[in-house]
Amino acid sequence: MSHIMQVKNLSYTIGNKKILNCVNADFSEGKITAIIGANGSGKSTLMSFLSKTRKSLHAVYFRGQDINEISAQDYAFQVSVLPQQQKMTADFYVEDVVVMGRFPYKKKFRDYTDQDRQIAQKAMESVGISDMARRKLSQMSGGEIQRVLIAKALAQEPELILMDEPTNHLDVKYKVALMKTLQKYGKTVIVVLHDLSLAIQYCDDVAIMAAGSVLTQGKAIEIMQPDLLEKIFGVPFVKFEHEGRIYINY
Repeated sequence: MSHIMQVKNLSYTIGNKKILNCVNADFSEGKITAIIGANGSGKSTLMSFLSKTRKSLHAVYFRGQDINEISAQDYAFQVSVLPQQQKMTADFYVEDVVVMGRFPYKKKFRDYTDQDRQIAQKAMESVGISDMARRKLSQMSGGEIQRVLIAKALAQEPELILMDEPTNHLDVKYKVALMKTLQKYGKTVIVVLHDLSLAIQYCDDVAIMAAGSVLTQGKAIEIMQPDLLEKIFGVPFVKFEHEGRIYINY
């Protein structure tokens, strides 16, 4: 199995506080990998390095190349990023936000093409927001805006999607729909998740973080065992199967 992204000995300190402590991780191509862990374990900070929001040196590699050596434009062609919090201050229509996912392909001083708009329309259909195309973000709930931003990430058609807690603000119906959409997308996804049942049901692999390090990594169904999760989260867990699905509850 080839690795699309690798992290090697990544550490990060703010003042006297070590946020990341020698993180090592391999993310397999074509797989959905969930990053899980208790609050403060370093999940979002790790994601900020994967997305180039924070600069690393000889620590994060995309297809074997140090991402510090990849231009922002070249990285945007291949990697789509959905941060945990995004501020949308301009009062855009939904369809105009989604088509912005095509920006890396847009020619200078030219408008988006018909093909760009068709791809954006397909992305809106995939997350169930086609009927919202002419609504303005100012008229939408946090959950609806989140679905718009997910569609924008899909419209970019990247090889790798990075998502930091994309199920925040989503109703259960749309959480499940998102994970099914990511499965159908068929390319590589690295996603920070709080919902452990979503992780074990819809993700191929999982990386468990604790105290700023990746404690263990592997197939989700094998790694996510109640005794380990209890040590990480501090509460007892139960793992059970119902109608062919595996659930993790606490």
